[in-house]
Amino acid sequence: MRSILIGLLLAVAVAAPAAAQTSPAAKPADEVKRIVEQTYNVQVLRVTEAALEDGTAVYKVAAMLPGTAGNAAFMVNTLTVDPETGLTLPPFRHHAAGYSLPQGGSYEPNRTSNNPAVARGHTWR
Repeated sequence: MRSILIGLLLAVAVAAPAAAQTSPAAKPADEVKRIVEQTYNVQVLRVTEAALEDGTAVYKVAAMLPGTAGNAAFMVNTLTVDPETGLTLPPFRHHAAGYSLPQGGSYEPNRTSNNPAVARGHTWR
């Protein structure tokens, strides 16, 4: 059960820094916080308004797993939530020719200056 919850939280985590206005039919942030906490058994740290790449208004919800989640205890994930339903959105969009992944973020390994392997010119893969 924990691994399913962790997988779900990681699957819906998206990083999109754009800000947006919510629609008139949108649920208030307090109600979205309550829905996410009850649905996923997490503690919501922050709810902010944002927009997807196509301009669709969403909420970005920072959620922390409880201390009883084993190795994933206190792990924080950002969920993208539909403001009208309070349900999480997938991190990718389906298109006729496949799907698109969310934009932003770096997936290159060992690119930090604190990593001694980078200072030696070696990148682990």
